[in-house]
Amino acid sequence: MIVHDLHVHSVRSACGVHTLLEIVEIASQKRIRTVNISDHGSASGMHVNFGVVSDGRRCPRSMRSRNGREVRVLFGIEVNILSSAGESDYPPESGGGLDLISAGFHRGSAPGLFLAGSPHDNTAALQCYLERHPLDLLTHPCSKKFPLDIELLLRLAVQHGFALEVNNTNLVLDKTDLSQLSKMVVMAHEAGVPLVECSDGHTFVEIGENTAINAFLASIDMGGDELLLNRDDEALTSFLEDRKARRHSAEGDSSLALTVMPAMAQGEGHIG
Repeated sequence: MIVHDLHVHSVRSACGVHTLLEIVEIASQKRIRTVNISDHGSASGMHVNFGVVSDGRRCPRSMRSRNGREVRVLFGIEVNILSSAGESDYPPESGGGLDLISAGFHRGSAPGLFLAGSPHDNTAALQCYLERHPLDLLTHPCSKKFPLDIELLLRLAVQHGFALEVNNTNLVLDKTDLSQLSKMVVMAHEAGVPLVECSDGHTFVEIGENTAINAFLASIDMGGDELLLNRDDEALTSFLEDRKARRHSAEGDSSLALTVMPAMAQGEGHIG
């Protein structure tokens, strides 16, 4: 089970089936301690007022389930990358208050644009996004439908300091390019790029699950406890606080250039 699940969808996403309070109850029953509600941006079909959930006075970051167990609730967004120029549905008016900014490529938000693109072109679109908007977590980066250039992706992750996701639901549904995921995980580990495990849960049977992730890691002889950032309470808290602080400090800077950890800045790791 994922103790800190950083990618969960509620009914505010067109594809989610549970309310916030139902997700808290599901998390409590599964002994999940943290859930990040990362609903889609408006290009996926629903307009969400992120200004409400980003306000801690209106949506508390800790909720108690009916059985009395406390669940930490983060409020984020899963932004859609919409064009080769890096346009997106990131909400600048409320994004600064969100706990985690995730982004990814999604079929419904930009029909055919990236499906037909080369891995290099898709990754170049991500690079353009990074010049315009913040990013803390790249979701399902090894999707079969939206291939990325892994070497270029790792260079961008080193430069901008965002984490890369290992996505359980995409593994279960056979949406992941396993060879690319293997390559990404090994290279990220060598370069010190943070990796996180996420359920991408849309239903109660998906939220918090990591069975497919564990099976994948076993197949490449790697251990998740040492590899995955969100299996360590202190490392996750430090990452979240650091990313939010960097986003706040970058406000008004159109380049959104972020300082990375010293080992990354020195170019350590095999990323060319």
